[in-house]
Amino acid sequence: MTIYDIARETGVSIATVSRAINNKGYVSQATRDKIEAVLARSNYQPSAIARGLATGSMKTVAILVVDVRVPHYAMTTYIMEGLLSRAGYSVLVCNTDTDIGKTTGYLRMLGERGVDGIILVGSIYRDLCTEDALQAVRKTPIVLANGVLDRENAHTVFVDEGYGIELAVRHMIATGHRYLAYVADRETGASERKQKGFCKALRAVGEKNPRRHIFHTAYGMDGGSAVAARICDALYDEANGIPYDGVVCGEDLTAVGVLYALLARGLRVPEEIAVSGCNNSEYAYVCNPRLTTINNKGEELSRLTVEVLIELLTEGKVRKERKIKPELIVQDTA
Repeated sequence: MTIYDIARETGVSIATVSRAINNKGYVSQATRDKIEAVLARSNYQPSAIARGLATGSMKTVAILVVDVRVPHYAMTTYIMEGLLSRAGYSVLVCNTDTDIGKTTGYLRMLGERGVDGIILVGSIYRDLCTEDALQAVRKTPIVLANGVLDRENAHTVFVDEGYGIELAVRHMIATGHRYLAYVADRETGASERKQKGFCKALRAVGEKNPRRHIFHTAYGMDGGSAVAARICDALYDEANGIPYDGVVCGEDLTAVGVLYALLARGLRVPEEIAVSGCNNSEYAYVCNPRLTTINNKGEELSRLTVEVLIELLTEGKVRKERKIKPELIVQDTA
């Protein structure tokens, strides 16, 4: 049964039926009762598109994520979907990989479908979103979880992970580990913030050129294992023959690769060399010894991101940027 059939059966206009279905505008109680009786008898389900046209809202939000297999992203996406669903929104999850073409295709499709809002999970979308793609969603509210886009319709909720790395460096120094290396395994805005935090903390204790202690590798255990060999073969202070006695990593999984490679070389952790990760993932708890890590508060990030988007959709105005402070989780490796 269509809206036209309902209008014909009840003897009222299509506009009146539409107002009754969408609960917008005046409809007398007698007419409303008549329409609702027909709706109940016919088990009528209004088209989502038709309802969207009538109300100006599709009640749909899209979440774009680079890789739903990554535990941190998986947890964030899961929490966001649950919160949005409970708020009455249907949710589309789009796995983009680190693919500009795929990201562009999704954003164009979302613009055409008229979704109410978009969440971009991760700082890498600064590099994945082309101008053409952003034009397609220029009227759609966007909230970035841990990323930044310089657009009028884009808002940011991010974890100050640079501060988190500072906490790890300070802790290692306080526990007697002064000669520190940093392992970077991604080229994203979040990775840049972490590296800046490392450099800031080392400058605070007199290191004039902290960037020379940053080692780059691939994400994951293999990348961690490979970079651990390079760190062991290098020296913090070549003039005085001082080796590194601490490794601060930007991701937990890479840190586990570093940890196991160091243990395989016969080094005692943390007595001879300390190791820390970042993300407070399950990897930090299932490895042996357990990994000291940064709690970047993924649950709070997810909740606040959804809150900001819903505020935008219901009230139209919020602060452009929200910041979350992480905390250090001290375990066995540092």
